Amino acid sequence: MTGSDDIIDDRTLGIRIMKLSRVLRLRFDRRAAGVGLTSAQWRTIASVRRFPGATQREIAALLEVGEVTVGRSIDKLVEAGWLERRADPADRRAYRIHLTDAIGPVTGALTRLGIEEEAVALAGFSAEEHATLLAMLERIAANLGGDIDPASATCAAGGGDA
Repeated sequence: MTGSDDIIDDRTLGIRIMKLSRVLRLRFDRRAAGVGLTSAQWRTIASVRRFPGATQREIAALLEVGEVTVGRSIDKLVEAGWLERRADPADRRAYRIHLTDAIGPVTGALTRLGIEEEAVALAGFSAEEHATLLAMLERIAANLGGDIDPASATCAAGGGDA
């Protein structure tokens, strides 16, 4: 194998993590469909839950999708009564996205699914191995520049545009 072939080798860390991420997401997508949510919808809900008051632009950056794409997802979730847009007092053109009280059962179901899927993924791991794995993943993230979510600093500060 030549040096350039190593980049696409299935044994590289990046490829393995990418494949694992895809399997985890696809499994969760199938289970979330049972709750009546598309992948785009549950990912939008998760982003707003993590960063309440984020703008559509910030949510799009977190999800690495276009603003129009996330806007459609937000529209459907607003229609369902699970999200709401609130005017940004600092910028009359912007809206901040928030969860509504009606979403409680949905977020509860998504949390249970996440816990169940994590248990499947970590079956056979001891508590010590689980803790070591998480510490190693954090160390890799730190080695690569820190926070895994590129928009989290903006969202956490409540900055950004609609």
